[in-house]
Amino acid sequence: MKDDELLNETPNPKSEQPVIADKSQEFGLLGLTTMFIILIGYNLFKGLPISDLNAMFWGYLGMAFVIKYRQEKTTTNLIIAIGGVVASISALANYILSTW
Repeated sequence: MKDDELLNETPNPKSEQPVIADKSQEFGLLGLTTMFIILIGYNLFKGLPISDLNAMFWGYLGMAFVIKYRQEKTTTNLIIAIGGVVASISALANYILSTW
């Protein structure tokens, strides 16, 4: 067997790493969203403010789509990134003003 045949038959573990990273980010976002919904429900039930949770959630989502936009350059990712960042800054300002 020639050396180039061996190279073609061995799997490349580096090619699986982006797929694993994408899957882990998807599950991380699913976990974050689940906890966000639970905490929002609890805070609304108890009458507690939710703008701090909104700031964290939208900040994460906005920055995640900023990275996606930098890689893929699609208009949808740009719109979601801008919306997430603006929503995060608005919720943060609301939280700071309400707790000042």
